[in-house]
Amino acid sequence: MGRLTLSFLVFLLLRWFVASAWYEALAVSFSAYTFVVFVYQIGQRIVILECISAIASLEILAVPAITYWLFPGSMPIESSTYFSYALPAYTAFYVGIGGLSGRDSETLHRQYIQYVIDYLQARQSVAVWLFVIGLGGFFLKALLPEVPAFLGALPMYCLLVSTLYAYYSTNAYWMLLVGLVISLLLINTVQTGMFGDLFFWLLFLLIFWTISLSEPITIRAKTMLVSLAFTLLLIIQSIKGEYRYNTWGSSRFDRTANAGLMAELLIDRFAHPGKLLNTRHFVASFGRFNQGIMIGSAMAKVPVHEAYANGEVLLSLVYPLVPRLLWPGKPQTGGYENIRRFTTLAQFENTSINLSPVGEGYVNFGYGGVLFAYLYGWLLRGGFQVVFSLADKMPSIILWLPMLYIGCLTMETDLLSTWGSLVNSALFIGFLSWSMKCIGVQL
Repeated sequence: MGRLTLSFLVFLLLRWFVASAWYEALAVSFSAYTFVVFVYQIGQRIVILECISAIASLEILAVPAITYWLFPGSMPIESSTYFSYALPAYTAFYVGIGGLSGRDSETLHRQYIQYVIDYLQARQSVAVWLFVIGLGGFFLKALLPEVPAFLGALPMYCLLVSTLYAYYSTNAYWMLLVGLVISLLLINTVQTGMFGDLFFWLLFLLIFWTISLSEPITIRAKTMLVSLAFTLLLIIQSIKGEYRYNTWGSSRFDRTANAGLMAELLIDRFAHPGKLLNTRHFVASFGRFNQGIMIGSAMAKVPVHEAYANGEVLLSLVYPLVPRLLWPGKPQTGGYENIRRFTTLAQFENTSINLSPVGEGYVNFGYGGVLFAYLYGWLLRGGFQVVFSLADKMPSIILWLPMLYIGCLTMETDLLSTWGSLVNSALFIGFLSWSMKCIGVQL
């Protein structure tokens, strides 16, 4: 009830003191509600779905609304037109992902974590096995950037899962293993200039650490952790543009590592905090999460200048099920083609912008995309429920949730990417479990 009261107060403040339109005030207050729910549930549940909901609300509702207030000329369509679709579409997504339904009891996830701890006591060596597999994937991906995800990125993710296995199995060397994995993650960030994995994996580790504490984490501690997360996000947004400018070439595989430059940029930001704590940087940082530009541009073009795709997006549900070995020309992602076809936005090989599943719903079905958004949320929730149903026989499957959902955390991608990430990760986990069982190791 307190969360609803807070969101209602935000609505009233925006409506009367900022003089915003009712739909803009509702969008920001709804976003505030989902964020408060996420923070409140930290330490009580495995808040992956709540995290996805909060990030989506920021990208689709809050940031676009603030942009309409401050820089309305930068948005491709009128505010009333944009929110006539975005607000019901996000609401449908939120209902689909389970945001307004009754959650499991707060003790249920904690009970499953205890099952994991008990289950892993006789399997302490599994963490080492996963670390070795992850290390192999890390080196293969570093040496051959174009290697398929099934041989590079997915095995590399075992590094992070190994830390959870080590921690919950009370492996004597779990702290050493965590330190090694974080070091490798930092090296990967320096090599690739991609900061998303670093931020989101640290977030996942935080989620699992807080729920395993003997006593629920306090509101003050949650506030401090969220503040640290936002500070890290501001630092990342502050340095990544300059770092990429100096280390990226003309193609997505033409990238060089420069640890010295990375250290120099970090030292500079800590020495001059004014470069972080200023209005210009805040606007630029959070403008990066404005999916309203992509969705709005698509609404401006479709169907006036480009016909609705009439369900072509549904093919994305089939693509991941066909091995690339059998279909060499299988689409990589829909992002580049979607932006070119459905918007007037510029797209370059070494950068990536995307319509998001909500935007894809519109360009395929118009306002029928609201139902599509609901089904997308329902799909993500269904995967989560399947994992917990399997956990009754294999409790440790819960520790693979981060790997399953790493590609689904934001709306800055497309259905092919998110669904493909979910399916490919599930197939890899199944194959790995079978392979390990063949040599007498039970995951």
